Order: sequence, then C-alpha cells, then structure tokens
Amino acid sequence: MGGGDAPGQNMCLKAIVYGAIDRGYSVVGIRKGWEGLMYYQPENATTHADNVMILNKSRVRDIDRMGGAYLHSSRLHPGHVHPEQLPVFLQTRKKGNEPVDITDHIKQVLDKLQLDALVVLGDRATLDYAARLSKEGVPFLGIPNTVHINVSGSDYCLGFSTALARGVHFIQEIRAMAGSREEVAVIEILGRSTGLTTLLIALLAGADRTLIPEVPFDPEKLALLLTEDKRANPANYALLVLSEAASMEPEKAAKYVTSSQALDKMAGERQVGSRVTGAGAIVTEILENITRQRFLFQPLSYLIRTGEPDGQDLLGAMNFATMAVNSLVEGKTARLAAYRQGENYVTLPLDVVTQGESNINITDHFDARTYTPRSGILWAARF
Repeated sequence: MGGGDAPGQNMCLKAIVYGAIDRGYSVVGIRKGWEGLMYYQPENATTHADNVMILNKSRVRDIDRMGGAYLHSSRLHPGHVHPEQLPVFLQTRKKGNEPVDITDHIKQVLDKLQLDALVVLGDRATLDYAARLSKEGVPFLGIPNTVHINVSGSDYCLGFSTALARGVHFIQEIRAMAGSREEVAVIEILGRSTGLTTLLIALLAGADRTLIPEVPFDPEKLALLLTEDKRANPANYALLVLSEAASMEPEKAAKYVTSSQALDKMAGERQVGSRVTGAGAIVTEILENITRQRFLFQPLSYLIRTGEPDGQDLLGAMNFATMAVNSLVEGKTARLAAYRQGENYVTLPLDVVTQGESNINITDHFDARTYTPRSGILWAARF
C-alpha cells in the first residue's frame, strides 16, 4: 500500500487474500509499501519479518472493521529517495543531498520473494512507479486507492466516496459553530495538486466560496465576496472551503505574505518533503487583516481519510479485489483495475496511470471570477 490512507483499503486487502487463497495462491503482505521493500535486505534474515508477513484468512478475518492501513503505508518513491531516508546498508549510495534511485535494490528484493505478481494499492505516484517496474519485467497489478480521485485511467478511486461524505458532514458541523459565532469559517481540505475533491465537497456542503490549486486567488476580492456573503446570510456567517494547496496571485502574495516559506506556499511553490500543513492558516490571517474581522479556521486534514467506508467504497473494494485476482488467475499482469463512466468496472493497461493527473476542466466546472464550483461538476463524482 502506498500513499495516504483511504477508507475501504482494508476491505480490499481482505478480499484479495480470500480470493487468492481460494484460487490456490499463497499471499504475502509488504509492510509500508515501497518502504518495506527498501528496508528488506535479502541476505539479512533479521530484516525479513519486519517488512514482509504471510497473510492468511485468519490473520485478515476482521481487518475490514479497522481504520487506517492494516499493512501500514508510506509515500516513499524508490526512484528518488531522499538520502536521509536510506537504511544503513544503502548509505553508500549517497551523493550529497541528491535523491537516490534504488530501483535495482527493489528488483533484487522482488526476485528474492519470487512473487507471481505484486498487487499494489496506491495513489498516482505509487502506481506510476509500479508501471515503471512493470515495463522492466516485474509483474504488477494496480488498484487506484486515494481520496483525491486523480489516478489517470479510472473515474473512481477507492476511498473517494467516503472522503466526500465525511468532508460534507464535518463542514455542516462547522457551519453550526460559524452561525452561532457569526463569523466566516475557513475549512481546509487535503489536496496538494488537484482540487476535484475540494470542489465536490464544497459544492455538496453548500459553501459560499471555494479555492483550488488550479486557480490562484485575489485576497482582496475574496475578502469582499465573503463579506457580502456574510451580510446576505440572515444568520450572519459565511463558509470558505479551500484546498491545502490554494495559491494566491503572485503580485498579491508578494504584498500580503512576509515569511519566505509562506510566500513560496502562497505563490504555488511546493517544496518536496515540506511538512507545513497548508495554506488555510495563512489565508485566514490575511483575510482577517483585510476585513478587520475574526475568522474561524478549521483544517479537516486527515479526518476525511478516516472512518468506516461507505457502501460505494465497500463495493469498490470488493470489485477491485475480484478484478485483480481474476487477472492473476488468467495470467494477465501489468493491468489496472479501474472504473470508467459508462463502462462500469474494467481492467486497463497499467501504464495508463503514467498519462498524467486527472485534471479539472476549469471552464466547465469552476467559476474563477467568483470562486465557486458550477453544478455541472456533479458528473465528476463518476458514479
């Protein structure tokens, strides 16, 4: 498993284990995705149990009732590993602060494990690397597993439906507090490169204004719009929902942001490995300074990744698992289990994930003048 947690991933893992065992296969689980393979040292048996485990029906029997990722997860990309992330036995590969490609080590580990195929549940970056190894002869099957619904080739990713519902639920709870305090509430949603999840949550929650990474905003204009929204509301409050990667028009960022790190963030410059939460707190402070009013700020952060998967994600987990196991039995690897609008569940060549991120058609689905999603975005829910 790679990337961030997504509701339904444990159900999917359980279904894969059950289905594969019923077809005569033995199943091993890789802990922490690519990181588990990085720390696995073929000639050092003491590293094996910490990174790979045998999965049987008894072991995974109740994991569908658990949150998080049963095998744990990581965002490690073996193609460019930061030197500080390398285990001791790979330290000799360091070349200053340059990222290190440990693909040869990953392939050596997979050869040692002698797998018929590796089923990867992951986000766009995780599956992109799997596609790279697939072209080099390693047998892979991919399952799109991310709340950001941004894996090219599939109109639905496991975990997205639950994240959508949870985001709307939490915004409605914050709405009540914003109303009682008569303030503008700023709600930050996860999403560093695409605003689709933010758009849909904002639309369904009835937010007044929305900020997405694809459209830089003018804080003065936004402050005026929110002030008007608040005044027009009989309860005297307004809601702004934004992506953590929302960025400001460069000239405005230079005017309102003093810290160099914050300026990079608001100007859309993302540093690899940055641990700063997001733009929400900066946007809130700027808007407060412009309006001379107190705002309510609440990042939803990882809350949309948690909770019990809804019916759509449970069904998606079972279907994706069934497709992966069927492909394995048929001897078909280098395939992606996907859902396509108008086609239902299908398998596609795995390298479809390398065609780039699924992007939003801004003209059709977002009004950049008013910072509001258009109702036509509903098709993008992809159900």
